[in-house]
Amino acid sequence: MNKKLIITFTVGIFLLGMMELIVSGILELMSSDLGISHALTGQLITVYAVSFALFGPILIRLTENMPAKIVVLLSLIVFIIGNVVFGLAETFLVLSIGRVITAMAAAVFIVKILDMTVMLSEPRVRGKMLALVYMGFSAANVFGIPIGTIIGAQFGWRVIFLMVIILAILVGLGVIFFVRSQDLTDRAPAGAEKSRLKSKKNVALYIAVTLCVLIGNYIILGYISPLMTSHGFTLENVSFALLITGIGGMTGTYLGGNLIDKIGPKKTVMIMMSLFLVSMAIMPFLYETPILFYINIFVWSLFQWSTSPAVQGGLVENVEGSSSNVFSWNMSALNLGIGVGAVIGGVFISNFDISYGPWLGFVIVLCGLIAATQIKPQHV
Repeated sequence: MNKKLIITFTVGIFLLGMMELIVSGILELMSSDLGISHALTGQLITVYAVSFALFGPILIRLTENMPAKIVVLLSLIVFIIGNVVFGLAETFLVLSIGRVITAMAAAVFIVKILDMTVMLSEPRVRGKMLALVYMGFSAANVFGIPIGTIIGAQFGWRVIFLMVIILAILVGLGVIFFVRSQDLTDRAPAGAEKSRLKSKKNVALYIAVTLCVLIGNYIILGYISPLMTSHGFTLENVSFALLITGIGGMTGTYLGGNLIDKIGPKKTVMIMMSLFLVSMAIMPFLYETPILFYINIFVWSLFQWSTSPAVQGGLVENVEGSSSNVFSWNMSALNLGIGVGAVIGGVFISNFDISYGPWLGFVIVLCGLIAATQIKPQHV
């Protein structure tokens, strides 16, 4: 893969990742402008996650026999339409429709971009290429929300979606000019249109890892603000912690991608999940020592995000032909994990001391590690 193609794919995933997360940054702006409660506006996050998880596998199945380049361009067109609807909305219903359309497009786009990355990369650097492209999603955590929030505060929240539409058009042009259909045809494995799972059990176990890691992660991340402020941290400290987690996420994505090229997906998952568990286990002991808490937050995010490219690499090893379907199932598990983690975390902090939320996350991630031990190594 050349640099222009990597940049196009990474910016595209950054853009769609930003759209998934942006509501949390402009929630108050939207709420006051449209006269909708904060609680109801926040449900737009749930609408997106559920739509992504539900429609993604269906749409990937429906488009699996179409040329990948055409599917990506069509998904960008639908994505633009969804943002037009959302940007012009005046009611919660229309906002929700815009989110559903956007999520459906994103579910197809991200999966197809990852699949094309696999096809266009040499096997020896495939993990690194997947990590570089997927870094767009983790970068959306670091830069997307703050940038969108600043723009929304200065020029109004609707302007953000105008800028997103412009960037989506640029990404589309990049796909048109830099993706050669012939390269995809030449590199596609035989029978790509009819992908076959080498091991259904392995695929299910890798997806279970994603689900457990995201549930465990969002039990903490979803309530990081009250978790920190209840121990004397300020809201400015919370913002700093979120920045640290974002940087840790980008670092972890790159690290995980490089590790799977050296030691393989299963070992990478096992090692990173074990370290992730350690960081959660010690977190409740570090609230009173800010510097150690911040360091632990960084490595906690690093270890969590490093599992993403490892799981993707593991899924690729367990499929013959196109990886679109398994990537789609994994992305659905990711979004489902975010939603379930937020719900479980909410129930937990309503009934127990929030300080011990990381230990609940520990138990769930431990289930994922146990699942990972049952994975049987495959060769591409």
